[in-house]
Amino acid sequence: MKKIKTLLIITLIFDLLQFIPLILIKISDDFKGEMIGDFKIEGLMSSQPALEVLDIMFSVIGFISLGIVLSVIYTMRLKHIEALKAACFILFIVHLFWTLPDFITLISGGSTHPPIPVMIISLIPVLSLLYASKYGQTNT
Repeated sequence: MKKIKTLLIITLIFDLLQFIPLILIKISDDFKGEMIGDFKIEGLMSSQPALEVLDIMFSVIGFISLGIVLSVIYTMRLKHIEALKAACFILFIVHLFWTLPDFITLISGGSTHPPIPVMIISLIPVLSLLYASKYGQTNT
């Protein structure tokens, strides 16, 4: 399992799985209400300005997510092993810092982190990108 392209496909699949809730928030008001209800902030659902800020925040996170997915897809097109390893390491850093706030919140005892299974899923791309940047190989 040292093929960089295979590790990038695994990363892409798990990235897409992680970003499904953002899509559901945009198309389903019920799902959005459930997500906002999980924040446990009194009066949030009845404050129109707060809901507009959350919509903007979800849009920004969605565009960042799209950028990450497109970066992984572009990295899969690279041919030289040095370029692939460097791109995988940069993507590792991006993925690490994307997931790090959730783990800091969990460790510090906060309740606004994703469910534990989602957090475990978010580690798979991080670890596969680190592995690819260190030990990855190409077909040639």
